[in-house]
Amino acid sequence: MGGFDIYVQSDNTFLNPVAAALGPLIVTPSLTSICVNGLATTGSCTATGSPNGPGVVEVTTAESSGGNECGGISPCSGMAFTITYHGVASTASTPLSYPAGFGACSTSSVASPPSTCVLVDDAFGTTLSENIQAATAQVVGITLVSVVKGTDNNLYYNTFTGAWGGTWQALNGQTPSSPSLCASGGTTTELVIRGTDNGIYHKTFSGNSFAATWDKNPTGLTNNQPVCAVIGTTLYVVVIGNTGELWSTTFDLSARTWAASWTDLLGTTASPPALAATPSLSRLDLVVRGTNNQIYHKAFTSGAWAPAWDTSNRSPVPDKTIGTPAIVSDGTQLHVVVIGTEGNLWYATLSFTGVWSTYQSLIGSTSAIPVLVIDSAGTLHLVVTGTSGAVYQKAHPSGGSWDATWTNAGGIVSGTPAVTTIGATVHIVVKGSDARLWYNTFSGGTFSGYVSMNAAAALSPSISTP
Repeated sequence: MGGFDIYVQSDNTFLNPVAAALGPLIVTPSLTSICVNGLATTGSCTATGSPNGPGVVEVTTAESSGGNECGGISPCSGMAFTITYHGVASTASTPLSYPAGFGACSTSSVASPPSTCVLVDDAFGTTLSENIQAATAQVVGITLVSVVKGTDNNLYYNTFTGAWGGTWQALNGQTPSSPSLCASGGTTTELVIRGTDNGIYHKTFSGNSFAATWDKNPTGLTNNQPVCAVIGTTLYVVVIGNTGELWSTTFDLSARTWAASWTDLLGTTASPPALAATPSLSRLDLVVRGTNNQIYHKAFTSGAWAPAWDTSNRSPVPDKTIGTPAIVSDGTQLHVVVIGTEGNLWYATLSFTGVWSTYQSLIGSTSAIPVLVIDSAGTLHLVVTGTSGAVYQKAHPSGGSWDATWTNAGGIVSGTPAVTTIGATVHIVVKGSDARLWYNTFSGGTFSGYVSMNAAAALSPSISTP
């Protein structure tokens, strides 16, 4: 064995791949590409004639020494690669298989079925014969976590396993701002809040519950909701200091310790900042509303924040916003939605080389901060509270354009919806006009309808995948 190109397929309405990593089988790998749900996390995806897309993982690599593994003596066995999945919906059985019948898989190590997407070869490029075995999986466990500030000012959380739990669990803490959740692994998520003393506090959700105690940052203070993102085992936190200045720090999720100091980001903002991570590039993007209402951006790359801010500002009419921007990374560029000074919604992109597009009108307005997420197929979903109080959604497929019209979920809600995606499904938690909490999903172009979560909240809720 000198290398392989293997595809694994799942039904991502039940089991959605979120990451893949090489195992130790190929000792010194080179020319490695890993593609998850049609998006490259390492190298590039095989595009023409391949099964790459939702629910499919492609992993390919070659031995860089030019020799065969195991000394060239068969049989050679070991872990080629691993895949991390999120359980999307409970099911007693869902298949894991090797796709077949695609042109890119015409050279295959498997005789039947034809063009099975499993190719293993030796160091000379000779195709080796292999047997395959499919599998089934049972999907159980927690797929969503929601944290809210209750009407009694205390923090509570609930988990979703096919349905939301009947009892909300106390987190033994309070906050004057909405909580922030950041997914950090297959079974973990991070909670960051502003305490009633304006300090910054953190807890990890792992398995089926949050940690018993809070990790308080020893020196930080904030006057607003913190924002967070995770890359590897590092939690990045950005806050607005008591003077309005922006600051950043980190929390080591392995050592369970805060960084010794804060980084002054040399800027101020009138609204909570927006932070997005691109883990495959170890990159963060921060977009804020400046005190002059212009839109500013700063990137974290190569382990450090950029020394200066860039802006989408143009002449003679400057680009401005009246609220927190909504941002998300697709792995190659940043997508940005802002509320213009007239209350209407506008969309732009920022390439990772620093080039802003012009802003495009989304023909809509909102009374609260918009939320922008991306699903497993690379489709953008913009979710807003309309001026009528109802929730609206507009989608932008990868390589396509924004929907011409909005999809109305109905209801009368207050504040910003909490939104996340699992596979191609958008999950939404909202606070109703009566403070009651409601859950809804968007899939296949339609909303499922609101389901009561048997609780009430004082501020906008939060939601995350663990």
